[in-house]
Order: sequence, then C-alpha cells, then structure tokens
Amino acid sequence: MILPKLSAAILAMSLLGSAFAASVLERNISLDQWVMMCGAVNGAADQVGATDEERRQHRLTSKAHLMRYAIEQGYPLDEFDALFDQGIIEGRKLTAGRLGSDPDKLTKLMNGFHRDASIGYQDVKNALDTT
Repeated sequence: MILPKLSAAILAMSLLGSAFAASVLERNISLDQWVMMCGAVNGAADQVGATDEERRQHRLTSKAHLMRYAIEQGYPLDEFDALFDQGIIEGRKLTAGRLGSDPDKLTKLMNGFHRDASIGYQDVKNALDTT
C-alpha cells in the first residue's frame, strides 16, 4: 500500500511545499508515490489559501513532467488523476492543524508550491533520478 510508507514524506514535503524536495527525505519513491506527493503539495497549498488557478497550474505542470518522465523511462502511469486526487486529500489532512498561523511555515509552504508550479522538466527528472 502506498500511504503508510509516504506519511512521513508527505508530511515533511507538505510543510516544505515541494514534492521534489522529498528526494532528500526519502529514497526508493515510486512514480505513483511521486504523483501522490505532488497532489499532497496541492492539497496543502489549498489549505493555506492557494487560488484555484494556482492549483490548476501546479497540477498541469506536475502532470506534464511526470507523464513525460514515465514515457521516457517506459513506466506505466495510467492512474495519474486518481493518485493526484488521493494526494490532495492526504495533503489537506496532514496540513490541517500542523501549520497553524506561523507565517514562516506558511511562507515556506507557498514558496515551495509556487516553485513546483513552474519547475522545469530537467529539475523534476533530476529529483526522480536521485531516488
């Protein structure tokens, strides 16, 4: 099952606001787990006030890069939307109550979220290749 292994990584990553920061936190992350972590970042950002447009852009960027990586590596990634949506739910749950109103934590989360929304493919590939 994906969720137990990812709980700590998703929590740490949702607090950082960047799924791709998780490569320094956890090794042996599957592509499905990467999709869930991207969704968790999206859900965490939703909890702290990201706009629908910001979240949409983040999702589109995540999908484009992860699908490209899957194709290049020959991995199946048929469940992107379902996994991303599950990640959103987990990110919301794990973030609720953990950030409070600490402006430093909220800023860190939103900075990471905005970075992931505009991240280049090569940076994503580098993060995935290190796990």
